Formats: sequence, C-alpha cells, structure tokens
Amino acid sequence: FFLTTLNRTPEFVRTMYSVAEAQGYPTSDIGIYIQPVHQGVSCHCEFSLPYDPSSQIEVTKMQGLFAEASEQLLKEGAFFSRPYGTWAEMVYSKDAQTTMVLKKVKDIFDPNHVMNAGKLCF
Repeated sequence: FFLTTLNRTPEFVRTMYSVAEAQGYPTSDIGIYIQPVHQGVSCHCEFSLPYDPSSQIEVTKMQGLFAEASEQLLKEGAFFSRPYGTWAEMVYSKDAQTTMVLKKVKDIFDPNHVMNAGKLCF
C-alpha cells in the first residue's frame, strides 16, 4: 500500500491496470481499496491481487507483477510510508539522506545490530 492524495488515485489505478495487462493479469480480478486519512487531505491506496499461492507459476508471475507495478507507482509519486521487503530497497535507494539518518539512529539504539537484523535499509 501507499499514500497519495485522493485526486491522484485514478492515475495510479490506470498504472496498475496497465502493468497488469502487460503481464497478462486480468484487471477484473484487481481489488482496489482507498481510505481517506488525515481528515481527508490524503488517502491510503492499496491493490489486492488474488492468485493461487500453491502454484509456482502464479507465484512467479505475481512476484514480477508486484515488482513492476511497485516501481511504476513509485516513479509516478506513490509514497510508500512503511517500506519493507521489496519496497525497502526501492524506496531507500532513492533517498540516500534518509538512509544515512536511519543508520545513525540504528547505531545509537542498537550498536550491536541485533534487532531486526537485515529488515530495514541496511
């Protein structure tokens, strides 16, 4: 999921549909969840992409779709406020200053790097 303004959600939906179509995923299967936050000045936007997790073929296709859609949405201004997993590398690689500050804070509170090892941007 990511944060955006409500007026930008249609372009993000178009982007998701475009990537899904290019990857052969049926757009009619995509669930869209939009929730206004911060007194309506922004919104949480999320796409649900059902697939069969027991099918390695579908899992592989979904991983590709997820990665490509995430990259395109990020390029268009989607704000991933809690980047983790695939999103962490995408987001932190585009913001060296934030990554540097997070590393400094981590060094202060976890000098031995035992908490959430490898889970953040380091």
